[in-house]
Amino acid sequence: MKKRLHILFVISLTIGLGLSSCNRLDVAGMVINRSDTEERVADWLDYNAQNGEPVIENAPDEYHIYSCSDSHYSERDSIVPQGENDRLYKYITAERNDPMAVFAIHAGDMVNESGESGFRMTYDALVYDSVNQVKNDPCFLVIGNHDVYFDCAPFFKQYFHTSTYTVTVNTVSGYKDLFIFLDSGNGTHGKRQLKWLEEKLSHREDYRHCFVVSHNWLFRTSYNYTTTPAANLPQDEQYAFMDLMSNNNVELVIMGHFHMREQRQFGGVQYVMTDNLNEDKVTPSYLVVTVGEKVRYAYEELEME
Repeated sequence: MKKRLHILFVISLTIGLGLSSCNRLDVAGMVINRSDTEERVADWLDYNAQNGEPVIENAPDEYHIYSCSDSHYSERDSIVPQGENDRLYKYITAERNDPMAVFAIHAGDMVNESGESGFRMTYDALVYDSVNQVKNDPCFLVIGNHDVYFDCAPFFKQYFHTSTYTVTVNTVSGYKDLFIFLDSGNGTHGKRQLKWLEEKLSHREDYRHCFVVSHNWLFRTSYNYTTTPAANLPQDEQYAFMDLMSNNNVELVIMGHFHMREQRQFGGVQYVMTDNLNEDKVTPSYLVVTVGEKVRYAYEELEME
């Protein structure tokens, strides 16, 4: 009887995953994930040590950052770049044509299938278009669960190099703001990355504002329960992570993963999630964060033709 129940559970899990928003063609590639968080973080930190971490200089004292998530490029699902009609292209164009904006964020899940193509499409959509884009602002990314499924992590590394790093913004009046980017692709931040995060936050007093970007949303509610096993951090890690955010006065934590906007405040920290940017969303939106004397944010609808 126990054996039968175990078989039924595996079948149900397989069907459930196959019908979810995840890749419908290779369930095993999601369940059997050979990419290890600790090994990836070691690679990310080694890249940072060799190449440094980004610094934005001479930003205005009040500026904008943009954030999107879950573009899920897939040639099999026909979610492919369509020139000026492509949603990720429209998003980065909106950011680069905003005179107050200094950079954009993609909070994970660039792809929806195995292979290199989704990462290449993401890279191509973010290439500077001098005809339609006023500025060549960077887009900073983190790895999501789909970006490690099907042994895809090496392709993320090939195109985007690191998912555990900081971006420092120095303003014209001498303010410093800190943005911390994390790898939660396996549903955990891992011991080494959390130790690195604690070290970065130990210097929190040196900065005016502090922000954290990670893919996996921390809260389950009645309407966002249908997702993959990588949805949430282990409970003890989740509590420790949220304590770390509260104890170090992190103002805003930006996440994705569940494909719908949501906001939660816990321990004095604001947590926000963006819509998915792929074709499943009729009117997708992105986040515009205003960073100045105070931190404010608003969702902006992507202009669709």
